[in-house]
Amino acid sequence: MASAEMPAGAMPGPGPMTDPAKVGRWEVAPNQFRNLPVHTALLHTGKVLAFGGTGNDPANFGHPRPAELFSLADGSIRSVDQPLAGDVFCSGHTLLADGRLLVAGGTYKYDNTLAAGVSFPPFSGLRQSYLFDPVAERWVRSPDMADGRWYPSLIQLADDSVLAFAGLTENFPWVIESRAERFELAGGWRRDPSAVKWLPLYPRLHLTPEGEVFYAGSYNTHYIFPFSLNSFPTASLDLKSGDWRTFGLPNVAKREEGTTVMMALTPPDYRARVLLTGGGSPGGKDPTAATEIIDLSVGSPHWRSVMPMANARYYCYAVMLPNEHVLVLGGKKGERRMVMDPKSMTGAQPSGPAGPMPAMGGAQGGLPHDPNAILDCELFHPEDEEWQTVAPMTVNRVYHSGALLLPDGRVLATGSNPMRGTNETRLEIYSPAYLFKGTRPVIAEAPSEVLHGQSFKFASPDAARIDQVALLRASSTTHCFSTEQRYVGLTILEKSDGEVTVDVPKNPNLLPPGYYMLFALTGGVPSVAPFVRVRTACD
Repeated sequence: MASAEMPAGAMPGPGPMTDPAKVGRWEVAPNQFRNLPVHTALLHTGKVLAFGGTGNDPANFGHPRPAELFSLADGSIRSVDQPLAGDVFCSGHTLLADGRLLVAGGTYKYDNTLAAGVSFPPFSGLRQSYLFDPVAERWVRSPDMADGRWYPSLIQLADDSVLAFAGLTENFPWVIESRAERFELAGGWRRDPSAVKWLPLYPRLHLTPEGEVFYAGSYNTHYIFPFSLNSFPTASLDLKSGDWRTFGLPNVAKREEGTTVMMALTPPDYRARVLLTGGGSPGGKDPTAATEIIDLSVGSPHWRSVMPMANARYYCYAVMLPNEHVLVLGGKKGERRMVMDPKSMTGAQPSGPAGPMPAMGGAQGGLPHDPNAILDCELFHPEDEEWQTVAPMTVNRVYHSGALLLPDGRVLATGSNPMRGTNETRLEIYSPAYLFKGTRPVIAEAPSEVLHGQSFKFASPDAARIDQVALLRASSTTHCFSTEQRYVGLTILEKSDGEVTVDVPKNPNLLPPGYYMLFALTGGVPSVAPFVRVRTACD
């Protein structure tokens, strides 16, 4: 990591739009993936798992590409040379309390493209599910689901069970599955009769502190007709009664390939608010910069418009940072569909009919720039609900990209697949401005496990100046979204010589069991976070 301190005698820095202390800095990693990382997950072992199955390329069907592991310690990348029986391209996933990644669904068959770009039959969903063990670094087949699901969303609940929502079915008539299924480690999958609702593919779901599953409204991706005639109103599922509460549509309802994130949950009230931004008209040419917030703690929640982004974006990603700000990156303006003309791309060398772009071209190579791709990134400040444009990326991140917060406070951006057979495999890492604003606090020692409803201590030589402590969940992501991103602030009970005592909330709906990054901050500058497992006393 670059030093956060300016050396003695240094000259004044660059202007505000290039000064890393104001806008941060992006750097392309020296190593790159071999395959398209459609899905990524931060593991508590300090590695990032990346996988994509056949990677949106029918030529790979029958022999999906292996997963890969990116080491945060040394930047190395290695393949997980273990063939899977099914294609986990466009699966759903979530991390479990023990740190394993549950992956379910995917591609049973590819679509058949007819004239004018119409697909029939469409993609069909896979029934299979797998667990990835981050310690053994191996896949283990888990029981099949009752229904095939292509583009499902998986969400972990407070008891470590998992609900799978939506997804195209395996066979005719290839509809979006309205029945949810529940996964438990002890018993595998079963249909959940209390959770039935038509939702779009990859619905944007969040677990609320009240124990409800909140769907963040509108429609988000392919095959939405005829449901898009009335859009997909925002709704929340009461897991005890099975009833859905409907809150209505966002003010800008056309949100295909937009993103949502649960904003920071902070003491004392841990008010749940969801940020919705980006997306646009389905299959169209009208992305939006509109941004809205819904406060789920009030009696009658409704979407409230706030300052829009500077850029209208399809395919944008939102990443929660340790200082409670939200980084939005990637995406494109103009036409949503994943087709581009290589002749229009900076650096392309067309000769004759346009054809598929090469996959990659070495560590310093990569796909040429698409003029519709948005490189500028934006930072949402929750305290005044305003956006700030920050440092631009080097690499386009459009369809099939990903972004994850890392334990050192940086952000990893991966992937991009502007057309079939055209893969961006470079990694790029963002160092936010807070890493250039002085000495970082240090967590010298912390417990490996903490319990709901109990306090714990961690050692720090900077204890006296630490003014904020938070747990940020390790998460997995795909297709502009993660059900797992979660920021839970901790109440500081005491600061003594070299030690900080904090309180862990007792509510597992607020703080689902699993692995979190423990950040200590001073004036908005975060420490490097150790991983801490949050457990319930009885598990």
